[in-house]
Amino acid sequence: MRFDELMEKGNQLRKENKYEEALDAYQAALKVDKRRPEAWNMKASTLGLLNKTDEAIECFDKSLELDFNNEQTWFLKGMTLFAVNRFNEADSCFDKAVNADPHNPVYWKYKGMVLSQLNQNADALKCLDNALELNPEDDAVLVFRHTVVEALEKEE
Repeated sequence: MRFDELMEKGNQLRKENKYEEALDAYQAALKVDKRRPEAWNMKASTLGLLNKTDEAIECFDKSLELDFNNEQTWFLKGMTLFAVNRFNEADSCFDKAVNADPHNPVYWKYKGMVLSQLNQNADALKCLDNALELNPEDDAVLVFRHTVVEALEKEE
């Protein structure tokens, strides 16, 4: 099979929640062409779904070796780290994503969420406000923003 066919197969299996089989497809795609960051990212995020965080991080790192400036890879790595409460590392990844694409409200949202987890609520609020400025319809940000404002009021 060709690289694109293997990736599509992996994506379809993933949609069906067949993560181990999807992983096999992504691994086969990487045997065809190991220099494709998108294959490393899909393998990594699938490993993350299987709670294989350390392996997932290794794959994201391989992807970043190929394309260090890929903000989506930084974001996905940050999400994986965030999911296992590695907040300082996640923050560093979200920083790189936000700096690469400051117009992406999702990057700002998660940057704000991780800063809140790190008890940096004033900075978290700024990030959430940036997210809302870019996407005022995001109710989840509005709700979370309220929580951060309450935390700030308790600090005073």
